[in-house]
Amino acid sequence: MNDQYSGLASETESAPYNAGLGIRVEAITNDAVRLRVPYKDENSNPGQALHGGVAASTIDIAGALVARACFVEVADPDCGTLDLSVDYLAAAIGEDIVATATVLRRGKELVYSDVDVRTDAGKQIAKGLVTHRIVERAAVAAQRQRSTPAEPAPDGSAEVPKNAAVFVSLPFISRMGMSVTHARDGEAFMRMPSAAHIADADGAVHEGALAALIDTSGAMASWSITGLNFRYKASTVGVHVSFHARAAGEDLVAHARTLRRNDEIFLNQVTVSGAQSRRVFAGGSVTYRIVVPLE
Repeated sequence: MNDQYSGLASETESAPYNAGLGIRVEAITNDAVRLRVPYKDENSNPGQALHGGVAASTIDIAGALVARACFVEVADPDCGTLDLSVDYLAAAIGEDIVATATVLRRGKELVYSDVDVRTDAGKQIAKGLVTHRIVERAAVAAQRQRSTPAEPAPDGSAEVPKNAAVFVSLPFISRMGMSVTHARDGEAFMRMPSAAHIADADGAVHEGALAALIDTSGAMASWSITGLNFRYKASTVGVHVSFHARAAGEDLVAHARTLRRNDEIFLNQVTVSGAQSRRVFAGGSVTYRIVVPLE
């Protein structure tokens, strides 16, 4: 690993959010990288199952790193993921995961990469596609903004479901600081506070944390239809995220709506915005599955 790649690897591992996940860069070239996330309880759901937000974050981190390696010659880069798509294939139970990102195409500003996530034993956990953009910082123009609906006020219009406190106390969700401020009839609002431990190297909220918030909020919108019953078997089937702007200096609000339910499958749309500015930072879709047993 040459000095430039070593620097990228160190920067990736030391970013606060990445360090919290336990990211380790095992290999890096200009067209492929390999990352490891050692197992730890803080990244898990009950039963030592890896939280979907960790897998999505790892895919984003791997795609971002291989893009940076493609453009290692850019001295002062302004970079960020534009699009992240994740399909969950199986659960990782109490074990490390390894993500391998391979460049599909490099353009003038964009890098498209395919990311494969497996256990050490070779079991495939997730697949992802990442579109990452890198340009010279001086070339970045001012960004247009749009706003989103405000949260229901805590004056009786907001409704927090039974067991919501248990839901947000799960290790990974708790570490992110997420809370449910409203969830009813297929609509949910969740908050995630601005905090140093979920930041990227530049101090903005890490894209992986945004993806995890979208994943979790889509799940909560689905649960608001069935009732939050932990006896039901549930999991995220897929997540697709588009990142609009870097988020820094304010709490984030995710607004999730279930657009359609097909028996066990819930199709959700999620928008993440600033709690104060109401500026949109990310949007995405979450396909979630809840198996409600027959009485």
